[in-house]
Amino acid sequence: MSSPKTPGAMESDPERTPLLKPDSLRQKRQLSGVSVEPVALLHSFGWSLSGVMLTDQIMYQSCEPYAATVSMSIVLLTSVIPALMALGFGPWSDRYGRKPIIAFSLVGFLITDSLIACLSYLSTFYSISPWCYVLANIPVSVLGGYAVLNLGIFSVMNDITNEANRTVRMGILQGFIMCGVVGGLLVSSFLGNFLSVSTMFCISALATIVSLIYLYLGTEESVNWKTDSLEGVQCNDFFNLDLLRQMLTTLTQRRPNRERPIMWLLMAIGALIEFASSGRVLFFLYTRQEFNLDAQSYSLWLSAELSFIMLGNMFGISFLKKIFKCSDIGLMAISTVNHIGDFVIKGMSTAGWQLYLASALTPFKGIETATIRSIISNILPSEETAKMYALDVSIQAVTPIGAVFFFTFLYQKTLKYAPATYLYATAGVFGINLVLVGFTHALLKTREQKMETTVCS
Repeated sequence: MSSPKTPGAMESDPERTPLLKPDSLRQKRQLSGVSVEPVALLHSFGWSLSGVMLTDQIMYQSCEPYAATVSMSIVLLTSVIPALMALGFGPWSDRYGRKPIIAFSLVGFLITDSLIACLSYLSTFYSISPWCYVLANIPVSVLGGYAVLNLGIFSVMNDITNEANRTVRMGILQGFIMCGVVGGLLVSSFLGNFLSVSTMFCISALATIVSLIYLYLGTEESVNWKTDSLEGVQCNDFFNLDLLRQMLTTLTQRRPNRERPIMWLLMAIGALIEFASSGRVLFFLYTRQEFNLDAQSYSLWLSAELSFIMLGNMFGISFLKKIFKCSDIGLMAISTVNHIGDFVIKGMSTAGWQLYLASALTPFKGIETATIRSIISNILPSEETAKMYALDVSIQAVTPIGAVFFFTFLYQKTLKYAPATYLYATAGVFGINLVLVGFTHALLKTREQKMETTVCS
């Protein structure tokens, strides 16, 4: 087992070790109540506003099977490359800060939105190949995409919170993201009938510009970095294999009190959540066949669904913790049970209004991300948390790739006689997760008991 570093050893190597902001500044930010939440809100609003429009634009310029191939290519491009980039950005941000990697990803979104806006405008005059939209997504991919953006904003939230308020603040952050998505969906459904695709992507780009301005002016850096570092050295550090080895060591090194298997279980739970959630891309097809929902009706239900999740994140976590004294692992179990119930109810539904009932009865199914990352940050030293977040978001970014093929195959095979099969299969995946949550709970209890024994002795 590697021996832990003493404070003196850590201070003796300022070139390699990041310094968190002093406690007084951290407390000042906590009291303000707002950090990166507006950045997440603006970005999710812009992404939700233009995401549906891109699919429609691709389908407008090609046949449906061809459009599916193009759309799948975009998914692969924006999943695999950002997952790899996150592996480098994680340890890099430990040394040079969280704001730069958030800015990198936002600039990627800005460039991609601008390119798609131009392509959409040109398509009204010229014949544009749908594959051009795949090329337009290269900037957002190489600059990190959603994986690096989530890594940055959740790392900031980890830096500026403590064990007492971390889960609540991360839940509120998730709520802001959901709020942006709901707002984008509602605005898109209204403005889509009046504005062109290019205009919608210009609005999305404008939202990204505003988020960049707020990031620069309204968000403090949560990690100190040396101002006299050369830019070339900083860039070279991104490709530093030693930093990547440190990140893998964070995952594999032996740790006291069962902390290593706890981390592995938490990452497996997060990956299974992403795997199961990937089937949601088929739900519109399912509702159109079973309940005859058109795009407008489906968007209305989806807005209601996300609104319930938003409320569950922003207020449900605080309510369950303060009133019922739920632990983080207890919240995770509640969320998993909500997921199981949600998909079972949807599978058994025979009318569209029952989908709203399923959403209303399961508002806590979106709180597991906050709890997983809160537990990770509570058991790891602060200098290792971003490395683990990087691995976590990388795994979650690539997991949906295989899941989409699996659920699509299952749905197509059972479409004629039992189309709800894939919904029950999804509930089964969350059933596996519930078992893993139970194992994690047992290990956390053992860890707590060992720590109490150590303190007493």
